[in-house]
Amino acid sequence: MCKIYNSHSLKLNAVNSEIRSHLGWHATTATQAEPSRSHSVHGDSILHPSKVVRNLGVYIDEHLSMDANARHCAKTCFFHLRQIRQLCRYINYGTLYMLIRALILSRLDYSNSLFACSSQSTLSRLQRVQDAAARLLHGACAWTHAPPFLKQLHWLPVSSRIQFKLYTLMFDINHGTAPQYLSELVRCCNGTRLRSSVRGNFIIHLLGRLHVTDKAFFVTGPRAWNALPSDIKLTSSRTSFHKKLKTHLFRLT
Repeated sequence: MCKIYNSHSLKLNAVNSEIRSHLGWHATTATQAEPSRSHSVHGDSILHPSKVVRNLGVYIDEHLSMDANARHCAKTCFFHLRQIRQLCRYINYGTLYMLIRALILSRLDYSNSLFACSSQSTLSRLQRVQDAAARLLHGACAWTHAPPFLKQLHWLPVSSRIQFKLYTLMFDINHGTAPQYLSELVRCCNGTRLRSSVRGNFIIHLLGRLHVTDKAFFVTGPRAWNALPSDIKLTSSRTSFHKKLKTHLFRLT
């Protein structure tokens, strides 16, 4: 890195630069084995590793737990909910619903497939945001039970919305409408004699005992898709697929 900066006559700004610490299952082991590499020296600049990095608006911590991203999302959403609450007396229900969809639900749904296999505490943090938004729409108090409001609004809970995103991505892959970089991650079961091939299943790749890889899309996507009923997986229309899928997820909640 230092050679690149020197060859292009560039100077590294240590204030606005960061290096990523060890990510995943080997973070603790690597830190204990190499305590002297807690920082990196580039010329006259000293960079310390960051435990949380941001990429495309997603905050990724060193253990890939996605808890940092959930905390940031919840903090931002609650800020907007407080601002929207001050406008409730001046706007109608339609405008209020539009603001919540634009400022709250869009943030809960952004890259939410990354929360697959996340801990219950992480998902509960996001669920509290959705519950608060539903209460605000119904003008209810903070201690009111929120699930009835979610059903009236026809909103899937956060955990089901994550599964909905995974199912939709797998549907696009199965019908050849997904981006190539996603299609290359999974492989459909081949062979006419295989029952899994007739059902439209995908191969689940498990890499030994590395629990971090269980959160990868090539594991969570096929695993979620294979668990769907066959009548939903074999649906050809995207609109019909979404209707059947949402009905199926509401039955499970």
